[in-house]
Amino acid sequence: MYLIGLAARGYDPRGAMLLPHRAGTTLGDVSRRVSRVSTLDGGVAVTNRGHSPGDRTVTLSFSGLPRELVDQARRMVLLHARVTLSIPDGCFIGVPSEYAERRQELTILIAEEA
Repeated sequence: MYLIGLAARGYDPRGAMLLPHRAGTTLGDVSRRVSRVSTLDGGVAVTNRGHSPGDRTVTLSFSGLPRELVDQARRMVLLHARVTLSIPDGCFIGVPSEYAERRQELTILIAEEA
């Protein structure tokens, strides 16, 4: 089992945490920026613009974790526009977009590589 690091980009004495990988955590599917359009001659035109880290969405599960960590995650969404996320693929700058209490999940939209 590995740890996931999450830290505020600016000074915050409570703005960093290490999380264990939990069931329900998704570290973002990898995809390419591809579109396909039918052409008048019956074929297709494919545009392939490659891969960007910004296409990923990471969902961190807080199920079964202490209330203190849940409160920290909620605080990140309220106070920080950007965070640094460390996962096995590397370090990324992301936007904490929501903490869903019912599902106990924090959603982070990856913006770029750190």
